[in-house]
Amino acid sequence: MADEPLAQQLITLRKLLDDVDARLARAPAAPAGLEDLKGSVDTLHTNMWAILSAGQGASASVRVERLKLRRAIDGIKAVRASLTSPGATLQPEHAELQLIARELASQIGKLR
Repeated sequence: MADEPLAQQLITLRKLLDDVDARLARAPAAPAGLEDLKGSVDTLHTNMWAILSAGQGASASVRVERLKLRRAIDGIKAVRASLTSPGATLQPEHAELQLIARELASQIGKLR
């Protein structure tokens, strides 16, 4: 794959990610290494947006920051929705998220 033109690599990567996504949907549990892959894909996603936004000059960093915020908002909304589903149970990470949310609210309040 390393010798392929970049455009072809992107097509190949898309197909691989689609295949992985389909297999994960059928998997009974999250396989080892999934969190590492998620982190790599998240970083790649942010970097791609930075590249696409670079043509916007000084506003590029603001656009990337807003993208990161939008992704965080979407993730938090998904957590909120999961807590309202029947049979929802609290995990240790929920307490950590609650603490971070309080700290974030305080920091935002100070900036206003």
